[in-house]
Amino acid sequence: MDNFKVLAIVDDLKNNIPDGLTSSERADVFVYFAVKMGMTHLLRPEAQPPDPNYIALPQEAPERYQDRANRRERPANFIARVYAPWLGKGLARNHLLSLDRPLYDALYNWLKKNEFPDWLDLPMLKELNDRQLADMGLKDGEMLPHPSFDNGMRDQLRLYHAAKTRARMKKKQDRT
Repeated sequence: MDNFKVLAIVDDLKNNIPDGLTSSERADVFVYFAVKMGMTHLLRPEAQPPDPNYIALPQEAPERYQDRANRRERPANFIARVYAPWLGKGLARNHLLSLDRPLYDALYNWLKKNEFPDWLDLPMLKELNDRQLADMGLKDGEMLPHPSFDNGMRDQLRLYHAAKTRARMKKKQDRT
């Protein structure tokens, strides 16, 4: 097929996209088109659609710590039981603060006298950022391009800002 036919197809596709879309929504159209065409390998890593196995973090607590049936259950065991689907998949300690404040407080107080169990994958936010940035292959002081794909934007923006802060700190260190 010659370039004129390819450009005609592109023009036809472009004309079928509604005019009122935001730039982020237009980027979504582009990404999903790449998915449908089996061409996601051509997308930049930060524009790749989210992993289909991704489990969204809960917006509210599946069970409240104060309402647990076994009153002797320790915070770490409660977290392992109730939050099992999200452990090691993006849930961090700071999420507990907004999901179940009494659980967060109980964990904080329990950790004053106990070691954090190594079998419980519940990192602090900084540790979670470190893991996810390392998974993306980002080294200290490197920047991520600002994400444009709207799905999962909150996590991508958090990582963008974490990388930006670290790059700024690295630059500051290098000057001194």
